[in-house]
Amino acid sequence: MNVRQHAFYARALQDACGGPDKCLELLETTPFKMGRTHLYDCRDPAKGRTMPIGAIAFLEGHQNWRLYSATLARQLAQPSDAICALSEACEGAEDMASAQRLVRLAGLDGEYSENEKRQIEPILQRVEARLHGIRSALDREVAA
Repeated sequence: MNVRQHAFYARALQDACGGPDKCLELLETTPFKMGRTHLYDCRDPAKGRTMPIGAIAFLEGHQNWRLYSATLARQLAQPSDAICALSEACEGAEDMASAQRLVRLAGLDGEYSENEKRQIEPILQRVEARLHGIRSALDREVAA
């Protein structure tokens, strides 16, 4: 299984459990605790990180959903670039909705504080990374 496949299944598993923040909360009291950056890196094929098998097993057990480990065991064909592009587009739309909400709420008083800008910036960076992921997947699909 290549890094893009791992990212695809890590994202699917995390989303099935309620998203990355919920996964952080679930893993907090286990021996498989992960940092926020590591968890998000597992969702990004460009980062080259994979989820530890202990975290995968725990989250799959919590959700009673064995797609990631079953895929590892079966070594199914990798998801197509078109599926990855669609997944990145959906994630990007969700990230942008989060950014839009924060920008709207922060701007209610007509000014943006430094704290508000610091809160918004990481989300904007995730949106930019998603756009890059979509472009990369589309370029690979055309080149294939």
